[in-house]
Amino acid sequence: MTRAEIAVEKHRKGYNCAQSVVCTFADKLGIDESLLYKMVEGFGAGMGTGKGVCGAMAGVVMISGLVNSNGDIENAGATKAISTRTAGMLSKDFIERVGALYCRDIKEAGITSCSDCIAIATELAEEAFFK
Repeated sequence: MTRAEIAVEKHRKGYNCAQSVVCTFADKLGIDESLLYKMVEGFGAGMGTGKGVCGAMAGVVMISGLVNSNGDIENAGATKAISTRTAGMLSKDFIERVGALYCRDIKEAGITSCSDCIAIATELAEEAFFK
């Protein structure tokens, strides 16, 4: 199974869109999946409301921080630019592939399914951070 297929299967099992993406990379991130699951719980359905950024893409942004940040609280800005720039580039890639970034736009226009958004977001994360 590909990572994208694993993420979609997690969604079928009840994970929200963000959890599906982030938890698929628990092994690569070196973070316990249950901890990631709890951390990301409020980010599905467009950050809990169905109106915000697609949860799958929010998961990719979280991965960007987990991968790029040096975690140095004393020098908070040292890695912020790379995480932010990477998140912006990946968001643009997501928009190109899906047609929208916001959950409400994707759902109201019937652009694609949550499963497709999860698969695309997982592929973007894998290409950007784990190849």
